[in-house]
Amino acid sequence: MLKQLPLLTLFIGFALPGIAQRKATAPPIPPADTVYFDRDWERTTLPEDRSYARVAHHAKDGKTIGTVRDFYYPSWKKQWEGKLTQEQPDQPHGLCTSWYEAGGLESRGTYAQGKLQTEPQRWAEDGHLITCRFTYQEALALSTGKLHSYYNDGSSRQVFPVDLPANTAGVVYRLDIRDEGAPLISWDSALALGAAYFSPTTTLASMLSTGARSLSQGATASPVASTKCHWYIVPDLAAAQEFMQTKGTISGKPCYRQAANICAETREILLAPNTRRIYICVNNDNDITAATATVSVSALVKSCD
Repeated sequence: MLKQLPLLTLFIGFALPGIAQRKATAPPIPPADTVYFDRDWERTTLPEDRSYARVAHHAKDGKTIGTVRDFYYPSWKKQWEGKLTQEQPDQPHGLCTSWYEAGGLESRGTYAQGKLQTEPQRWAEDGHLITCRFTYQEALALSTGKLHSYYNDGSSRQVFPVDLPANTAGVVYRLDIRDEGAPLISWDSALALGAAYFSPTTTLASMLSTGARSLSQGATASPVASTKCHWYIVPDLAAAQEFMQTKGTISGKPCYRQAANICAETREILLAPNTRRIYICVNNDNDITAATATVSVSALVKSCD
């Protein structure tokens, strides 16, 4: 004769199959796979070229699921950790952390679709937290140049080369092209931005925008309506040379900014890392009237210790 089971035991016996069945219906996480990279972070299948390893889960469409972890190889010490919305090129998203090979923290920052949201925290290899500050420095003092008209002798074009300090993150420029003899705008010195203070959580875009607004407050008069012009701001000498040689055109070259018949502007530009020179190329498009171009540039420079 079977021994009578307690009521609680019977309940558990009937309930467990249902619980197990519900767990089985949850979508399984695909197994993690490992890929290897060389010293230049190029994927490699050659064992002798392996310098880094990545362990990640991938969905059927190839996108990563959950946290991605990179390791130094062959030590398998953690190098980076975070989420990626895209690979090749990597596009980090959310809080991401990196480590030195010795094991200490290197950096920590928050991203959105690959773009830094705030200035990241960084640590030196000896473990101390690196502090950075941003200040404006004058890259091009107030400069003027005469632009002859189309039908008059002399060039209607001029290029203003601007040498930038090391670690320049971006610039704020002031550009004014107007008919010769027309009253100039009031022109605050670019050095007036030098005392600006920025919180470590302020984005570079916000810092540059603040500088542009500060300098815009000095403008009191716009160019006369008859003034016609076009201009470019480019990062390489070849583009500036093409501008001078082709009567004011640039084709197929990288360009930070270009405009036609916007003859007065104060604006910011976020520069590519390690940019040390830009060229402001201006052209007078008047048929008969000569023009005067006035330019100044402030550089937002990063320094850390």
